[in-house]
Amino acid sequence: MKSSNSFLAVALAIASLSFPVSVKADTVNARCDVFPKGEDRATSSGPCTFSQRQGAVSIQLENGRSYDLLPSGNRPGNYRDQNGDAAYRQSGLGDRGQIYRLANESIFVYWDTSANRQNSGNRNRRAAARRQPEAGTTVSIIG
Repeated sequence: MKSSNSFLAVALAIASLSFPVSVKADTVNARCDVFPKGEDRATSSGPCTFSQRQGAVSIQLENGRSYDLLPSGNRPGNYRDQNGDAAYRQSGLGDRGQIYRLANESIFVYWDTSANRQNSGNRNRRAAARRQPEAGTTVSIIG
């Protein structure tokens, strides 16, 4: 009986070393435009890193500023930022990217990182900026 327990312990130890578990975020290089709330001109525009893991979103701007959004409630696209304020993912860029509405600013995340395409979405960006909901407003996510 003692030898079977020892064998089991050794087998479990070997098995745990054989299957390391690592959880990685889905991270991509992107291009981000940051707009103050209600404005149609970006105060920051450039390369960024977008990460998503288990519903949490992280956006790291080239200037060092970062945004960490944790899922909030039962509805997809509703978050709380690192300050505890409401934040929302909004449609408007189609398959070109995503829009995140925070309490004091909006972040437009574009999957295409090429600099020559930075102005290709100006018309859609302006239209989406005009439709910006107030912080705390429930936003329905389309698409």
